[in-house]
Amino acid sequence: MAQRCRFINLLLSLTLFAHLAGCARSVATIGTAHRAFATGDLDAASLALKEIANESPQMKDTASLDMAIVELAAGKTSAAERRLRALRDHFDTVPKIKPIHELASVATDENARPFYPAGYEEVMLRTMLAFCSLAGDQVDAESYTLQAITRQTELARQADQQGLNGTNLYQPIAIAPYLRGVLREATHHDYDDASRYYQLVSSVRPEFSAAANDIIRSQNGTHSQHGNGVLYVISCVGRGPVLRETVAPTTTAALAIASSVLNTATNQKSKESSPSTSQADGTTADAIDEEVPALPNIASVKVPEVFIPASPIARLGITVNGKIAGTTETVTDIGELAIRQNTAEMPWTIARAIVRRVAKETAVASITDAIGLEGTAGSMFHFATASAWSGLEKADLRCWGLLPREIQVLRTELPAGDHEVHVLPLNSASDTISSGKRVTVSINNGRNHYLIVMAPTERMHLIQQTTKN
Repeated sequence: MAQRCRFINLLLSLTLFAHLAGCARSVATIGTAHRAFATGDLDAASLALKEIANESPQMKDTASLDMAIVELAAGKTSAAERRLRALRDHFDTVPKIKPIHELASVATDENARPFYPAGYEEVMLRTMLAFCSLAGDQVDAESYTLQAITRQTELARQADQQGLNGTNLYQPIAIAPYLRGVLREATHHDYDDASRYYQLVSSVRPEFSAAANDIIRSQNGTHSQHGNGVLYVISCVGRGPVLRETVAPTTTAALAIASSVLNTATNQKSKESSPSTSQADGTTADAIDEEVPALPNIASVKVPEVFIPASPIARLGITVNGKIAGTTETVTDIGELAIRQNTAEMPWTIARAIVRRVAKETAVASITDAIGLEGTAGSMFHFATASAWSGLEKADLRCWGLLPREIQVLRTELPAGDHEVHVLPLNSASDTISSGKRVTVSINNGRNHYLIVMAPTERMHLIQQTTKN
């Protein structure tokens, strides 16, 4: 009884602590940072994100991910790269499950758990590292693209082990092999490698029409005509996926997962804590056969759903020296990736909510017994306490909120020398929605030049390569 009371007190203390800490977190401040970024006010976005990171340990990592995007947009490519490398290493080494945080999440909700990025965010972290390198010294760009491809493969394998369709859920994010092909082609001798990666891009994203020309060019072993170089405009277009709270009905799949989790937990507890008795044949059996807690009758739970904020920009129009060079084309739809992953993982998200409800129902039942309430009074106390406790839950809305909606590219071959590039934001009807921005680029014979464009809305930021490859 004393051990049970200590456990109940710990649960209640964790509940109080987590919800008091949650009061210091300002969702509006996160929204303010995102809106400031969308309107081009990088200073305001940076200030808000710094405040969030300082005030809320649970939001520190997501704020830091967003800060890296702000730094990249401001042209601080080295700072953004250092920040993203530190986050990559942190997420790679931190355990995904910590007992004290898991206990806290059972007592409260998933906001008590340390933030860990979604699968598509892990791959995009390595991809954004490649963007930082391309806009800087290009030294590690190829390594980052390989890391992104490798991580995608690992995620697919892990998803298959969990009974999910890993091949569909974690199919290659096309921008990583595309950049790998671009960098292989730039060596002027690894054309076979480049062709293989371009073919992978075409299979993953068949609507990306530029891949056909990329394949032909690499198979012919020609990077560019003599005296020419290549300009790559790599654009992060639109406001990307964020999470918002919704109510989802419980499903058969989620109930089956929750039941399996509770069975496993109960069996493990029995093995660790129950004495064994000898049988007539010399074998042993548990003296105490604990029953698996019954699943409560839950119609719905609070869960996160993916939401794509509205943005007027659809693509970019590029002119060079006053002549139309073309429009950027989508090679990766991050919003689509986020929605697909969120949908596939929803049964597990709902199942965790059910397990939390079971733990809370069990704890309340123990409290009811401990204080001696019986009959109608006991039932009313149990119902009111369990309902109020569960009602405090909030969906975990932490995510990398400043990722773009889409990643788009345009390749254009230009004579060596200086050129004036005009970047124009276009809407879905291909109408210009602002005067855009101009920049002068220097093209070297037989070399690539990279121009990164951050365009969450018509307020754009151009980051030009600082070191020629």
